[in-house]
Amino acid sequence: MNRILLIKDIDDAVYELQKIGVSSQGINVMAPKTLGLSIKLTDVKIGAANILKQEMLSIGGDAAVARGVVEGSIPRSDVILLGEVDKIKKLIKKLDHQTIFGLPVIKKDLELFLDQLLRKEDKSIDCRGKKILLDSTKIVGILNITPDSFSDGNEFLNPEKAVKHALQMIDEGADLIDIGGESTRPGAKKIIIEEEKKRVVPIIEEIRKKMDVPISIDTYKSEVADAAIRAGASVINDISALRFDPQMINILQKYDDVPIILMHMQGNPETMQENPFYKDTIEEILDFFKERINFCLSNGISRNRIIIDPGIGFGKRHEDNLIVLKKISEFHCFDVPVLLGASRKSFINRIYSSSPEDRLAGSLAASSLAFANKVDFVRVHDVKEQKRFLDVLKAIRNIK
Repeated sequence: MNRILLIKDIDDAVYELQKIGVSSQGINVMAPKTLGLSIKLTDVKIGAANILKQEMLSIGGDAAVARGVVEGSIPRSDVILLGEVDKIKKLIKKLDHQTIFGLPVIKKDLELFLDQLLRKEDKSIDCRGKKILLDSTKIVGILNITPDSFSDGNEFLNPEKAVKHALQMIDEGADLIDIGGESTRPGAKKIIIEEEKKRVVPIIEEIRKKMDVPISIDTYKSEVADAAIRAGASVINDISALRFDPQMINILQKYDDVPIILMHMQGNPETMQENPFYKDTIEEILDFFKERINFCLSNGISRNRIIIDPGIGFGKRHEDNLIVLKKISEFHCFDVPVLLGASRKSFINRIYSSSPEDRLAGSLAASSLAFANKVDFVRVHDVKEQKRFLDVLKAIRNIK
């Protein structure tokens, strides 16, 4: 039957070409031609924008630029390159000898994007010797040891109950357990460091005695992070992205095998939902991560230890949350793992009226977007249901 063929990535392309008997040499030439790309470059000098436009046209592609670029009436423009992978490969080659207008940096970014797109081997992240293979969307199980978290506050303050729930989530398929001792819901009040340590450290110690699944400590306080790591935690999940406690970077330097999750947030938990505003939601969050990743790199924290979380519900309007979900694939531009935390969040209640416990359908919808866009981690409450849901999606994706 004649039809439009669905090809979502390079593996699909290779499979379909092999199926009709294309030679290996032909596959190498034609597979990249099946993948149409739109690559956005921001704040490009006018000289570079004109060169990119002309070079793309010369190889059968195109480049969208702002009015005024061709006439030279504006100094800079964003540029959207339009063409298949093979066209971008040709453009990269054409830029080999360009040394002006910031084109070497653009060439380097284009090479990174193609490497991500065409990479065949799966990446992994090392959590103090325990590797998590990032071959599909992994599950982070949430354990809040708090009296006031928005969904499960006061439910796991009892240590025995908390440990039991953590072990249950591991049994149900969690790849990592995220433990927090201070609520960061909108309007939440801070607690003292000793109280936070008292809540989380004994739980981490007990889980570590029984299981070797990686544990992340959800805190922005360096003292809590240090105590949690000594108790057995192997990842730091910092909602402030290392901004609230200047000593947190020292903890990461001290424990050089501990990954860091950098989350985006406007303001702080007490004030973040007081009239948050963005002119360009995605661009501003990406700029934030660029600065935070560079901060890590400049302080000796290697890129392979960094995970980013766009922070659904943290200093964002309803429409901002939906835009982040819609454009989640664009966060792959840094070539670091991406985590999505949308489970039971209040944006779901804006779509259909529901209590936190009644938001499984909305949470699964967010996870389906995460899976489709190759997000590396989803942070969830309902581990069993999420695991089964993602397993079905994975089975469908992997069938040939």
